Amino acid sequence: MCMRVTCPVCQKPTYKGCGKHIEQVLGDVPEADRCHCSREEKQKQSTQTDPSNVASKNAPNASA
Repeated sequence: MCMRVTCPVCQKPTYKGCGKHIEQVLGDVPEADRCHCSREEKQKQSTQTDPSNVASKNAPNASA
């Protein structure tokens, strides 16, 4: 099932999920007001701002 999320790049509504329910979650948002960023842009931005990625990079190495 898809869910509405805010694009980390343009701050417009977009979806997360399988892609089969886009109109169910974004049906009330005009096409012009939806995110049109590429998947690569979104992934790059979310990787840079995801706190879990920062935490895992700064976590002590268990094997050390």
